[in-house]
Amino acid sequence: MPAPVLLFAYGNISRGDDALAPLLLERIQCSGATSVADHPIKFLSDYLMQIEHVTDMHGCERILLIDADQSIDEPFRFYKVKERQETSYTTHGMTPSTLLHTFKHTYKQSAPATSMLAVRGYNFELGQGLSTEAQNNLLVAEEFLNQILFAKEFSLWDERLAVI
Repeated sequence: MPAPVLLFAYGNISRGDDALAPLLLERIQCSGATSVADHPIKFLSDYLMQIEHVTDMHGCERILLIDADQSIDEPFRFYKVKERQETSYTTHGMTPSTLLHTFKHTYKQSAPATSMLAVRGYNFELGQGLSTEAQNNLLVAEEFLNQILFAKEFSLWDERLAVI
């Protein structure tokens, strides 16, 4: 059995556009996607990225992180995540780069190839629904994600990665 591809969406569905990632993951699950390039899909959704998620990453072929992001200008950005130890301290989750560093420290090997699909959000206040702009970005990101997930191989995935 081929190693799975982990699709990990994180965000709080009660905080406006922070719901983008969990909603996108839910749509992908409903689309019938069960594998990518003959690798089964493993779906994961959580409020925050935490240290325990390194165990979910272990044994995967690839990882796709999905999150809302208010710092980008385009509807979404798809890029490779690089491992990096960061020294900031917080009880509010980890950064993707730090999670990869933690994986390497824990398992004494590099993490599987990890990509980020950041979807542009605008309003992140508690109790709000998705903004109209975020709803539009969700549709654009879903269309893109369906293209790479329903491809027969990883070449389209790799071609679409932005260099950051």
